[in-house]
Amino acid sequence: CEAGSIATGCREGLFEITYKYPKLNGESTDVVSEESEVKGCPKGWVEFTWKYPKPNRNYQSIDIQCAIPKETTIQSTQKDVWENKGSVSLFHDTKNKNLRVVIKQLKPEDSGKYKCNKRGRSQKTDEVELEVEEDGCQSQLIQTAYKTAKTTITCDYTGNKCKFFCKENGLTCEDILSTKSSVNGTFTLTETKCGFNMSISNVSSEHAGVYWCGVESNKGNSRASRKQIQLEVKAITTFKRSPTTGQNLTYWCKYPNGAFIKKFICKGEDPSICQPLVSTAKQNKNTGKFSMKEDKEKSSISITVRDVTPDDTGTYWCGAESTDKTRSNPFFHRFEMTVVSTTVSTTSSTSPVSSIQSTTASTESLGSFPVLVTVIICVAVLLLLFVLIFILIYKRLIHSKNTRNGAAAQYIKEV
Repeated sequence: CEAGSIATGCREGLFEITYKYPKLNGESTDVVSEESEVKGCPKGWVEFTWKYPKPNRNYQSIDIQCAIPKETTIQSTQKDVWENKGSVSLFHDTKNKNLRVVIKQLKPEDSGKYKCNKRGRSQKTDEVELEVEEDGCQSQLIQTAYKTAKTTITCDYTGNKCKFFCKENGLTCEDILSTKSSVNGTFTLTETKCGFNMSISNVSSEHAGVYWCGVESNKGNSRASRKQIQLEVKAITTFKRSPTTGQNLTYWCKYPNGAFIKKFICKGEDPSICQPLVSTAKQNKNTGKFSMKEDKEKSSISITVRDVTPDDTGTYWCGAESTDKTRSNPFFHRFEMTVVSTTVSTTSSTSPVSSIQSTTASTESLGSFPVLVTVIICVAVLLLLFVLIFILIYKRLIHSKNTRNGAAAQYIKEV
């Protein structure tokens, strides 16, 4: 950071500045002092990094001289570990040959000049003047993301500095992305006219946590956060439908009991930035393509999509406008619609007809088969009955004939 430059942090935010020592000429202690002004935010925290006065020298300890609110000295006594001293934490990094200082939960009385001295030396060194104030700070946001979906965190900044995005981890905020490197796994940083967005795809429970977005100087020697985002990750009910082109489709979304006033549906893979298609807030809940009806007794809304086309394929979300400005809009259901097109052959004008006739004939043939079987069975049964009746009649005739012959023989014998 150049002498006299100003970097602004945010409420509940992190400010990080890298400040180098001036060069030392031999044993001379008459060194010109440079000063940097830094604006932090109440309830936030700042981080300063001081380089060794002489990179080729090892230091057993380094003192931090705090001039405001009163003359105090905080000394680092350990190496390569964080040391907590009240609201101040120190990390004497022997590998990178610097000292990192973090001041947490900033208060107005933390404003003042900070400087780093080599122990046992009273030489003048570079100073950082911290000013803690509200001006320019953005509010904290609690944002809810949904598993396997996408979510976008929006940060406002119109300057030309490098933008960054980090995730809080203990005393530090670990870098995830910046405009110098805009893609990292499931994270993507995109610059906009109003600032920049950080998108997270295929959200999982591991993405939950506290994030910060901010800017750093073009030289990379100072950084300032702009916004704190607490990301919550939840599961959401998902259902799917595959209507055919031209059909009307109706589906229902049940919302939890609560103070939700304005319900809406929107389309897109990312519910955090999708625009409402139809809302209960509007008097006309019918847009032609979409219509919505609310049943307050059952805490549900029904949505109808008319005359669906392949363009209607996509992901739809049932949600409500948040009444809490510190929270993102809540969503209750995710609906995935895939419109199936009707396939028609265009080889010749008679092809569809032939196909239909063939299908119809085949269907009719299959439909008459059970009737034919029934007729054959009936005929066979009738023939069987006829044969049985014939046999019975034949036997009765034979029996009758034998009876008459026996009687005649008896009569002749008696005579």
